[in-house]
Amino acid sequence: MIVDIHVHLGSVRSFHPGIIGWVHVELEDLLGYMDKVGVDWVVALSLPENSDPYSRIISNEKLLNYVSDTTRIVPFCAIDPRGFKAGEKLEKLVKKGCKGLGEFKVMLPVKHEKIVSLLKVVDDLGLPVLFHMEDKKYFYDIQDLPYILEKFPDVIFIAHGPGWWKHISSQAPDEIYPKGPIVEEGKVQEIMRNYPNIYADISAYSGLNALKRDVNYAKKFLIEFQDRILYGSDFPCLSPSGTQFGLNREHIDFLTKLKLNEEVIEKILWKNASKILK
Repeated sequence: MIVDIHVHLGSVRSFHPGIIGWVHVELEDLLGYMDKVGVDWVVALSLPENSDPYSRIISNEKLLNYVSDTTRIVPFCAIDPRGFKAGEKLEKLVKKGCKGLGEFKVMLPVKHEKIVSLLKVVDDLGLPVLFHMEDKKYFYDIQDLPYILEKFPDVIFIAHGPGWWKHISSQAPDEIYPKGPIVEEGKVQEIMRNYPNIYADISAYSGLNALKRDVNYAKKFLIEFQDRILYGSDFPCLSPSGTQFGLNREHIDFLTKLKLNEEVIEKILWKNASKILK
């Protein structure tokens, strides 16, 4: 079985020099990816309105309408905590069928009072949160993440994005996708060892790069945190290779090449996701 914890519907801008313009996918395209790769079910994420100029992801309401006739797609909803009655809006979306908050991609620091206010509602509703972290831009800064994890110990947080994954090494320069071996472990390992309510998805280039930069260390890392690592692709985003994440199997193929034992692979590919979403 395979579960993809991180997919989208709608349009994303290409950053590959050989592909100009936007890539757009509808429901049938997402199902086509799932059927071709053998993905049993996915978590479909929306985005807060106007949060990312390079994405035109479908709205919460449209996502719910899209997936109402299939059990293979679990909808999360995206809420901007700065919006009017953000907490009430989240409650209404959950009643309509949303199973989590995500992609939580907001231009605010981690400890901002509006984020804390919305997370109180998340806590009351018993929802998981999948967030996008990016230095000085989205849900920053990783140094303050323990504050949130301690304040909401019953909330499952799923980490994603370059502002998270670059800190797999203590050497975390300003570049968004650092290269080179993991000489000294970083904030990622420190946080995951101290806070059992933080998970991590390996989607997009940020997750893949963090693992591929040091293959020997990647195996050690995945074994240690096998109970809290989740397979994700970020479909329909494009890889630097010009292929489409998910459909190109880059994440799955990398995991396969590591020759992890079957129990570890099963946890990453589906068991951990099933545990979170029951």
